Amino acid sequence: MCPSISAMGIAAGKSLAHAEVDPNTLHPDAAELGRDGAIVLADHAFGYPFAAISELRRQFPKALIIEDCARALGVRIAGEMPGQFSDWILFSMYKTVRGSRNGAVLLSNSALAIPAATNRGAVTLKERAGTFGPARFVYHKILSRRARFEQRPAGAEPAFEVQRGLPSELCAKRFAAELKGLDALSRMRGEIAEELTEGLEGIEGIRVVKAPAGSQSAGHFVSFAVNKGSRDQLITRLYRQGLFVIRTWDIVPGNYKSLRSTFTSPPAASKELAARMAHIPADYFLKATQRRRLLNALRVEAGSI
Repeated sequence: MCPSISAMGIAAGKSLAHAEVDPNTLHPDAAELGRDGAIVLADHAFGYPFAAISELRRQFPKALIIEDCARALGVRIAGEMPGQFSDWILFSMYKTVRGSRNGAVLLSNSALAIPAATNRGAVTLKERAGTFGPARFVYHKILSRRARFEQRPAGAEPAFEVQRGLPSELCAKRFAAELKGLDALSRMRGEIAEELTEGLEGIEGIRVVKAPAGSQSAGHFVSFAVNKGSRDQLITRLYRQGLFVIRTWDIVPGNYKSLRSTFTSPPAASKELAARMAHIPADYFLKATQRRRLLNALRVEAGSI
């Protein structure tokens, strides 16, 4: 679903093959993902466990499987953490840790020759203010007043810029703190995600995504699709009430003409998903009063768009 990763593959000189996503799970059919000798990127999209990764390994024992855990800190599959069936596992700092904009950790079952980095990413003012309460309050006030979500145009090809070097010290420290408190944070986010999921199930016009049976979501996000009306209009209205529900990957690989021939089946489902999916960041709704206000607003707004 992320066109930047597709552009990354092109920049690396690889031939691409895209598998279509199931809108109910945010994951593809494992049988469509690859063949022996291929490099397969398996994603726990928005922290929802891709439980079929063991089946993927069984089907393609000679494939190089990269397990993308960008938002999957806290995922459990049959009670186990990710990484058992993959060759590489990637944890993105900037997608998981609030206020961090660069860096990732790559784990591998075999030694990798990685060139020594000579520089660190610069820390921006926005990163420094990212976890400072008063600054976030002001930023959110600005967001709520300027909110206007519209469909973005897709270019001929997705853009990708290579960035080299180590993550900033600030980013690395925040990621280390996240790891140190992972068990407690996972329990907290899991409880929040469960409460929001139950609340969304009772709202007409909304279809909520659930973790597969026997698996546990990371709880960073609770994802849902708007069955009718405009998703962008819905989240614009929510933003203006200070309720920050996000859209991510509203443009997917299937939107780009240069990538359409790379799909194993026509990219109808992912394009529909990109137009209708929204995500609730658990860290923005830590208080029960905030969660109740969000669910009440969704009951009103989902029925009026």
